[in-house]
Amino acid sequence: MKGHFSFDRKIVLALWLTAVILILSVYFLDPEFFELSKLGAFAEKYYFPALMIYFIVLSFRGLTLLPSTPVLIVGILVFNPYHVFFVNIAGFLVSATLVYRYSGYLKLGDYFESKFPGEIVWIKNLFRKKEIPIIAGWSVCPFVHTDLIIYVSASLNIHLKKCLAGVLIGESFINAFYIFSVTNILGL
Repeated sequence: MKGHFSFDRKIVLALWLTAVILILSVYFLDPEFFELSKLGAFAEKYYFPALMIYFIVLSFRGLTLLPSTPVLIVGILVFNPYHVFFVNIAGFLVSATLVYRYSGYLKLGDYFESKFPGEIVWIKNLFRKKEIPIIAGWSVCPFVHTDLIIYVSASLNIHLKKCLAGVLIGESFINAFYIFSVTNILGL
């Protein structure tokens, strides 16, 4: 049954797609729900609960494959930059772990190997002994989704610790750059 999803995996995938569609629907149908002024007012009044909500959003964002940069910029505008950095890194590590486990649960590696055997061999050879630098390099690049390299890493059975080490290195650099740049440009 290589390359096929079991019934329970199809249900999980359907629930995941439904959640993504619902979140995107709320975003497009009621964009005021996500207004920065509302978030800022809430964060002023309830700073640490708002920071915890920010952490939860960061932690589950990876499962939606939505870009993290807008979430980071909102965090910079609403919270203390030092808090944003540490909460962002923690959120990225939790998100990467969830994405890695979710990918493993769905057995995406089996699926990809059955559909793209030649490409998988090429990627495995590329990754051999260079997992952390490749994942870190991918994570620091601002125009690609870190979540994709996590899905690929999980499907290639790269150890979770190596995957998280690469994400930690890459995301630390790019987050520090974004936070420093935005706070200096906006004079925060």
